[in-house]
Amino acid sequence: MKTGLIIILTIPMLAALLPAQSQKTQAMLMALQANGKQTISYDWKQKTTVYRKGNPGAIKVDEIRFDATGRPQRMTLVQPEQKRMGPLMARKAAHVKESVEEVMQLAGRYANPQEIAQALRRGEVWEGPGSLKVRSRSVILQSDEVTIAVNTSSLLPARIDIQTRHKGSPVVIAIDYDQLPGGPSMMTRMTVRIPGEDIVVNVESYDFMRLAAGIVH
Repeated sequence: MKTGLIIILTIPMLAALLPAQSQKTQAMLMALQANGKQTISYDWKQKTTVYRKGNPGAIKVDEIRFDATGRPQRMTLVQPEQKRMGPLMARKAAHVKESVEEVMQLAGRYANPQEIAQALRRGEVWEGPGSLKVRSRSVILQSDEVTIAVNTSSLLPARIDIQTRHKGSPVVIAIDYDQLPGGPSMMTRMTVRIPGEDIVVNVESYDFMRLAAGIVH
């Protein structure tokens, strides 16, 4: 799951009938851009667990950091175990693995700040007492639905819920963010549900470390 954080944001002019929404949207986009600049000075670990029919299966642990160009680099620390199986089971396992990998690539796109910015620009802003949400459709795929719950203090995403599809089958994605002490807001958990395959993938990020100034990856 790649989340490039070098973003050039262009704020489109919105209809003059919605000046308040335009200002709020612009403020959220600026907060997202500033947060991305802070994020690239951190590295962290990411644990991915695949559950099939409620049973935990493959576990993978990666370390993620950014190179000098601001692109995320992933180093695998723990690989899933390779199990011996017959030809029929091996083909089935390969099909499931391919499906999960494709869905996770799609999920990674929704977590990409550039796509989040797109959802913010195109979405409807809903404000209530102490709450702020943005709802957007057709962000990556036709008729997908993206709902962003925004932290009213930082104006950054606190949670993103996505309803989308993969090869015609529904996929449900939930992404949670937490503010690091004295640092940026980071994705700490992603849950991806693939009902057609009875699969749930949990991605947990932890051990966030701020790198010393001047380090070149």
